[in-house]
This record gives sequence, C-alpha cells and structure tokens, in this order.
Amino acid sequence: MDLREKLNQIDNQTLYFNLILTQLVLFLTGFILYFLFLRKTLPITILYHVQDLEKNVVIGILFAVGVIVVDVLCMKFLPKHYFDDGGVNERLFRDINPFQIALIALLVSFVEEWLFRGILQNLIGIVGASVIFAVIHYRYFRHWLYASIIILLSFGFGFLYEWSGSLWTVISAHFVIDFCLGLMIRYKYL
Repeated sequence: MDLREKLNQIDNQTLYFNLILTQLVLFLTGFILYFLFLRKTLPITILYHVQDLEKNVVIGILFAVGVIVVDVLCMKFLPKHYFDDGGVNERLFRDINPFQIALIALLVSFVEEWLFRGILQNLIGIVGASVIFAVIHYRYFRHWLYASIIILLSFGFGFLYEWSGSLWTVISAHFVIDFCLGLMIRYKYL
C-alpha cells in the first residue's frame, strides 16, 4: 500500500493529531539534547537573541522568496510527478483556512529550526544537521529533483543560520516558505 492509499484511510483529525505529535516529539528531542549537551555552553538567550531582529527576519523573508520563486518555476515547467510527496501536503492544506495554515507553518518552522539549526547544528555541525533534516523529509524523495531541492534547502537553512547567527532568520524563512506553499496548495495555484 502506497502513502496516498494510507492517507485516504485516515481522517483529517488523525492527520493533524499526527502532525502535532510529530512536532512535539521533535521539540522534546531538541529540549532533551539541549539540556544534556548545550545548556551550559549555549544559553537559550543566545539562540533567540533579538539583536537585529528586524534585519534577520527580513533576510529570512528574502531567502524564502527566492526559494518560492525557484520552486514555483520548477513546478510550472517540470512534470507534476517530480513533486509528488504522496499527497501529504495536499491533504494537510486543502481543507483549512489561511489562519490554520499559518498556525501549522509557525509550529513546524519553530520546532524544526529549534531542533535542526539551534540544537543539532550546534552539536554536530551543518552537514550532520542538514542531512538529518533532509532524511526526515523522506517523503519528498520519490524523485531525484524534489530530493535535490529538499537537500539544497536544508543546507540553505544551515548556511543561513551560520551566516546570520540567529534562529529567527531561519524560522522566518521556513515559516514563509511553508505558509506560501500551503496557501498555493489550498487555493490550487500549483
């Protein structure tokens, strides 16, 4: 049974519960790793410092716009099956309103960037964190192009964090990408 068939067997409530549960597991994993390995050397106030907040958010948004433009152009000119994730994103976003899409994007961007950039990148480096980020998004690996985009995006987030030194930069980039693509799926732009 493929992913699309499995998705058709679960209701929306179960789908959203699994999304929240997954994010909770990722957040708690990050919290435990932080407490065990980074608590004494990397205060949370450093990770979430608000110095240059506006600049960092703008940089994140500009990065996101570039990613969205490339993604949309690829989706417009390349075969649809290159971007098949098994129907997960369509199921997540097709029946909800923009506020709900924003909540999902905010939750996912905050939790994933907390774990992958804030914790793992500080523990094992950009390569390790980026590879693990790409691997947990395995549903995009149905085609080499989509897999390549996810891997490049993962390293892009990593370099953006290294360059800016702020989680707010990558959180805002991740949020804008997920929110805009969620809206495009919801309103059938793609």
